[in-house]
Amino acid sequence: MSGDDGLRTKLGVGDVKPQPVPELVGKLVLGRYKVVGVLGKGTMGAVFRGTDEKLARTVAIKVLHAHLVDDPTMLARFQREARVAARLQHPNLISVLDVGETPDGMHVMILELAHGPTLAALIGKKPQPAARILHLVRQLLAGLEHAHDAGLIHRDLKPANVLVETSASGEEIARIVDFGIAVLRDPDDSVAGGKLTSTGQVLGTPLYMAPEQAKGDPIDHRIDLYALGVIVYEMLSGKWPFVGSAIEIALASIAQDPPAIAQRAPGVNADPLLEQFARKLMARKLDERFATAHEARELLDLIARDPRQAGLSLGIMDVQRALEVITLP
Repeated sequence: MSGDDGLRTKLGVGDVKPQPVPELVGKLVLGRYKVVGVLGKGTMGAVFRGTDEKLARTVAIKVLHAHLVDDPTMLARFQREARVAARLQHPNLISVLDVGETPDGMHVMILELAHGPTLAALIGKKPQPAARILHLVRQLLAGLEHAHDAGLIHRDLKPANVLVETSASGEEIARIVDFGIAVLRDPDDSVAGGKLTSTGQVLGTPLYMAPEQAKGDPIDHRIDLYALGVIVYEMLSGKWPFVGSAIEIALASIAQDPPAIAQRAPGVNADPLLEQFARKLMARKLDERFATAHEARELLDLIARDPRQAGLSLGIMDVQRALEVITLP
């Protein structure tokens, strides 16, 4: 098997089959949650809108795909997600409210339902103002820091897994959702080396996948920081760093540094400090990436507070020239 074929196998390219959505609308699950509509489906399961009949509140109901219930590894992962995510209480994360199994064997998780568009829908493919990027990315880092401190890695962070609510005061609040293929940092034979399955298949979204994740190498929380770097790059430029098929994107992330935004999006006046911040998040060498979400958030705060010092900290050689094109207020 060639190197490309091996990576293709790990990525599961062409192996993912569409799964049917259970017919649950109108039914009651776990004795108190009425299913009222379909929200969507993903790698691990389908998600429904529901109502908590006991507390009269709207919830999201996540149901594990039927074909995964017989997979001990996947079922254990779903159950671990519920246990760990239930401990997460943070304004920038969606909380797990309940978990259980229905009489007919469906595994169900009840989550908060955030009201607002996804970050993907909000930004489209248009460059965003630096102030908005700072505001939203700082919140994402705060949420990741909380999750990482609890030992949880998201593993599939992307704009579609971020909901943006608007508060009564008009403030945008970013909330990370879908820990459906999350992996605990604690030792666990079923996820040895950061691999999801016994065959070494890697799940995630290639556009936002760290090089070590794409290769099936051991992973840690820094894969989430890499994914966030791609998000920042996308918000700055309106473009992804790499394009192509899943295998082409994965190979590019392994072999190449992201191209300069001036190259990928000519004419876009990207904030140079935020671009360098994104590049540090996306560093291929782990020791060149931010070590923690906390460290990245401190640097982001420095960009807002003292751009000159931030430029020096990011290793920008000509700080003065960079400051002349900064669009921060």
